[in-house]
Amino acid sequence: MEFKNSFYTVAVEAAKKNSKTASGQLALIDNFTTNAPILAAMPFEKASHAYHHAYSRLLYADTLQKVDFDGRLPAMRTQSQLESVKLTPFGGDFSFGEDLMKQTHGTPGEYLASQVPPVLRATGMALEESLYLNNFLTKTIEYGTARSTSALASTGNYYPTMVAVTWEPGEMTGLYSPLPYGSGDKFGKLFETEWANDKARHKLEDGIYGYAATVKIFIGILLANRQKIASLVNIDKTPTALQLAALVNTANSNSSTRIYCSAALKTSIAAAYARTQDGNGLVAVTGAGEVSVIGVPIVTSNNIPREVGFVDGVPLIDA
Repeated sequence: MEFKNSFYTVAVEAAKKNSKTASGQLALIDNFTTNAPILAAMPFEKASHAYHHAYSRLLYADTLQKVDFDGRLPAMRTQSQLESVKLTPFGGDFSFGEDLMKQTHGTPGEYLASQVPPVLRATGMALEESLYLNNFLTKTIEYGTARSTSALASTGNYYPTMVAVTWEPGEMTGLYSPLPYGSGDKFGKLFETEWANDKARHKLEDGIYGYAATVKIFIGILLANRQKIASLVNIDKTPTALQLAALVNTANSNSSTRIYCSAALKTSIAAAYARTQDGNGLVAVTGAGEVSVIGVPIVTSNNIPREVGFVDGVPLIDA
């Protein structure tokens, strides 16, 4: 269910353009996304600028009017507002002494390659959790498209949540920096890796001799259309088929829509609708436990919290 312009695909295609750096870049990409399935599969586009993305948000548009044959056509207009979102830098400085490096690996490059993977895996997981909580879920509350499934949910308790996103070019997409990172690298790549002192041995800040390198990436998220994202919150029991259908309908679902939730919530939905006919044709469960709502697949990640705190001030869903 990966998009043609998914983060993973975009990053790999960029990396392969330069054979000299491809192998290192591919390793970075694999580790960054291996435990972050939503991040790996969601669509990404090149940002308009190096560190931010400017876009025009449509505020108003006239409609075509009924006119007489050879009648005068009415003036048409649209109104837009220029807005922008910042890209966020993620990076780290890897410094290591020469003695340990020589005892365990043959070259500084080999040693760095052994240290980066766990850091990138942890970063990808943390980024995906933040993406869900601080972008997806927060936007639905801001846009007024979050709905509570239960009138019994109460302050101080924690409940599962789920979000539906309809990805659209130029409106609902991930963003990456267009900078051609790397010294003399005209092709560009998503991960910037630079060695200090031209990869030569030098004195580090703590006074020991060794090597240092940095790894950095700039990425962002654009969620500009309030009609393309919605959530169910305060889920105190398995959502009804009508509640699930209302979720995807609120996000104006199409073939690019995905529902995101924890693996535990998906499992409970699969179990409920696999053994009964309560889905009424709205919820489908395959023999492998895959779930879709009116054709929209549910996608899970272990980085989505099983439960979040009670969300106050959202209306109860009428379904």
